[in-house]
Amino acid sequence: MSNQQPSKRHSRKNVIRDFEQHITLSRLDYKPRVKPGKAMAKVVGLIFAAVVYLAGFGMSYISWSRGAIDAMLLNKISFILMIPASIIGMMAFLISSNRREFPIREDIRAHVRDFEGDTGYLWRFEPILNQMELKKIDIEWLIKASREDTLIEMAPEDICATIQALHEALSGNSQQISGNIILQVEKNLASDKQAAA
Repeated sequence: MSNQQPSKRHSRKNVIRDFEQHITLSRLDYKPRVKPGKAMAKVVGLIFAAVVYLAGFGMSYISWSRGAIDAMLLNKISFILMIPASIIGMMAFLISSNRREFPIREDIRAHVRDFEGDTGYLWRFEPILNQMELKKIDIEWLIKASREDTLIEMAPEDICATIQALHEALSGNSQQISGNIILQVEKNLASDKQAAA
């Protein structure tokens, strides 16, 4: 029994080592990488909304000061201008946010192409992935996509969440992951190395 326990620990270390050799976790840390761009996109949206509102209000104010419109109409226009200003600000935020996220998403896709290769990589962790419960992520589809080399079609944020959760499960002493599961993953990883040789 004591001979078997170090073997399981050694297997876990081998699996973690292989995982960390293939996958760069810092490139797959989606939320922290996107956060600065989101903040700047909010500022861009706010600036666009302010410019639209101030331009409309400025024209209305000039018209009121010259007597072309009365004070009641100026009040109505100042409230009505909030609608197009909000819509334009929201559109500017969405466009700016998407433009700032695009290079990050492409970098994640490139890294997924790198570690997946031609034969797939994440499907080798199928015994562990089947035990994980992740919100909004279809694990069966992920495993199938990894085997068929179509994982790139999955949303990058879902891939990142799955890989981060998988790394946490491997690194922690999770009771869900038994020694037999680790040995099965190690065999899956070894099968790729034998096929390459």
